[in-house]
Amino acid sequence: MGADDDALVDRTRRGLARQARYDEYFRDRPPKPGVTKEKAEASLNLLASQLGKEYPQTNEGQTIRLIPPGFIVGFLRDGIVQFSAVLMVTVGLVLLIACTNLASLLLARATDRRKEIAIRLAIGAGRARLIRQLLTESILLAMIGGVIGLFLAMWIIDLVVAFKPPVDFPLTFDLRIDWRVMIFALLVSALTGIIFGLIPALQATRPELIPALKDETRTGGYRRSFLRSGLVVAQIALSLVLLIASGLVLRALQQVQTLNPGFRIDHGLVMSLNTALQGYDREQGEQFNRQLLDRVKSLPGIENVSYTDWFPLTLNISQDDIYIEGRPAERGADVPSSYGSRIGPDYFATMGTKLLAGRDFNETDTRDSTRVAIVNEAFARRFFGGEDPVQSAVGKRFSSSTPDGPFIQIVGVASDGKYFNIGEAPSPFTYAPHVQQYTNNLTMIVRTKSDPKMMIGAIRGVFRQLDPNLPVYDVMTVEEHMGFSLFPARVAATLLAAFGLLALTLAAIGIYGVMAYSVSQRTREIGVRMALGAQQSDVLKMLLRHGILLAIVGLGFGLAISLAVTRLMANVLYGVSATDLIAYLGVSLFLLVIVLIAIFIPARRASQIDPMIALRYE
Repeated sequence: MGADDDALVDRTRRGLARQARYDEYFRDRPPKPGVTKEKAEASLNLLASQLGKEYPQTNEGQTIRLIPPGFIVGFLRDGIVQFSAVLMVTVGLVLLIACTNLASLLLARATDRRKEIAIRLAIGAGRARLIRQLLTESILLAMIGGVIGLFLAMWIIDLVVAFKPPVDFPLTFDLRIDWRVMIFALLVSALTGIIFGLIPALQATRPELIPALKDETRTGGYRRSFLRSGLVVAQIALSLVLLIASGLVLRALQQVQTLNPGFRIDHGLVMSLNTALQGYDREQGEQFNRQLLDRVKSLPGIENVSYTDWFPLTLNISQDDIYIEGRPAERGADVPSSYGSRIGPDYFATMGTKLLAGRDFNETDTRDSTRVAIVNEAFARRFFGGEDPVQSAVGKRFSSSTPDGPFIQIVGVASDGKYFNIGEAPSPFTYAPHVQQYTNNLTMIVRTKSDPKMMIGAIRGVFRQLDPNLPVYDVMTVEEHMGFSLFPARVAATLLAAFGLLALTLAAIGIYGVMAYSVSQRTREIGVRMALGAQQSDVLKMLLRHGILLAIVGLGFGLAISLAVTRLMANVLYGVSATDLIAYLGVSLFLLVIVLIAIFIPARRASQIDPMIALRYE
């Protein structure tokens, strides 16, 4: 075993030693009853500090943070938290739209009961008692909706649990509706009933007694008319906010699909193998890999072939500390780090990744020769910034073990790529020749001249010739592999689009209901106008004018709110501005058409009414 192998083993031993010390002190020692998370973290970090002094090479600068059992690991947490926040805001907007519908319904119901309420007030009923009764009715409606929502949630959860994301490892969703979720849902339902039932209740219990006792419901009152108009404006504004957010995410998904991942997607095939499954040692594994590449490359229709221990856009949580030769070394948590992979011959040619400076690995880079590496542009900028960091990096040396080496010489700089998700910012990355840092677990990359799926059978035949018992798994095209990276964006776009359509449906129904009710309240007025000579077109224009004014006001408020809200989504919009003109104009015009249809139907029906019937309408 050479010095380079010793360094690799030493780095592994140091990581295992650090983990072993933490296990020795912390495993199976839950906090005592009454000890807060903050106190427990403070105590653990005090002990971690002591370990750092005793073992500076492995533990110095390390800190401990407690997380709940089953919580998302750190490298996935930020993206999931951001997506969850967007989803919660989306659900909140849908709830608000549903609540405005509820308020409109309660307001219309209260208007129809004006005479009943006026009589009860006239004979001495207390206003507070009537408000309690009306609030009870609104809370009951909201609670019924909440219970139905819980049953729907149980059904939807079963669908989510049965859903299997396209990942190459077991993933289970543990989603349950426990008593806390039920109480929260019912509390939200009750609060919804109270908040959105209070204003209609206050309006209903403050009638003009004389007109109300005469049952002059056609007038409706200016305050009620103003409130109904306000609810229509609110529904349009909230719907526009949600639809614009959905449109931006869909636009971002389109842009993401056109981004350059740093490697070729076309005519590519990937498959995984692990020679350790057949008990191969290093010499046997290296011989197998050489024979595999030679035979696959000799197949008709094959352009190039290589392998790596880690293919881009898959999960990788392994990082190496980076120490630049000749520079003061950072210690502990301040040590910069880089992700990396081990690659086979012709990797960059097979992947279609450009070498910007220096050379590729070649036959002189052997197990016993000087350790070498190729770094990406982000690595060069991070550690060798200046006028020309790409050229400056070539020839420099760094260590991924200790500040004292052994050092690895940089022989080339490759273009940046996408390593973990398609929308990420460039990050440092290193490539090492597989012959110098051997691993059994590999992914073979095959570049074909035609449809890659047509070559799967021939490539499997090569494996059977070399070792019929060695399993080959995760066989897919590079395009199919890209689906994993795009999966979160597609899920987000699908969910937001679904909620957007739900919001649009609720808003259209609510606007139609409010406009239909408003028109019914003006039926006698319409009859009088038509009896005095107004034409159907005049009545239609009058009603449409009012509805269009509400639509314009609602769109104006919605655009203003969207400009503020969508800026918070900037981190999840890849390649799209939060003020994307296409999304804003397209969604606004689409919503305007839907709103106009919802307004036009009751307006046209009212304009065609017989004047005599309208005059007798009560």
